Amino acid sequence: MADLNKLLTPLFLSEKEIKKIMELLFFSYRDFTSGPDEILEKVKFGRAHHRIIYFVGKKNNITIKDLLSILKITKQSLSRVLNQLVNDGYINVSTGNDKRTKNLSLTQKGIDLEQKLSNIQISKIKNIIKQSEEKDINGFKRILYDMIDEEGKRKFNELNK
Repeated sequence: MADLNKLLTPLFLSEKEIKKIMELLFFSYRDFTSGPDEILEKVKFGRAHHRIIYFVGKKNNITIKDLLSILKITKQSLSRVLNQLVNDGYINVSTGNDKRTKNLSLTQKGIDLEQKLSNIQISKIKNIIKQSEEKDINGFKRILYDMIDEEGKRKFNELNK
């Protein structure tokens, strides 16, 4: 394992050291998504499909408006991917409280795919966390949380009540 003290100087980070953090984020995200990417590729889906399936599974009967707010994508971008997920039987669309509101929920097929994708990432995180101390885990979570803008923090907190 790389000696992180050689990778990062905690105080007064230079641009070079900040770029190392950027690279760590890049490489860790790449490897975090690689397992699910292989499964998604088999069903001709991408990461946008994964994010939609994940958040629809996280908040059953989520509205399209709320999903757009979480993902920060356009209606057009969502529509293309969502239509494919609905047509392929992963997501159900129902009418909300008023006829203009559309609610989304996973079908059993969608639940199965979401669990399969999440289990890979949960396992990866659990294996890493087993090797870490609580203070390190909490510090890591704090840094990730602090990187989120205020609206994103509000959404995160709503999803994790």
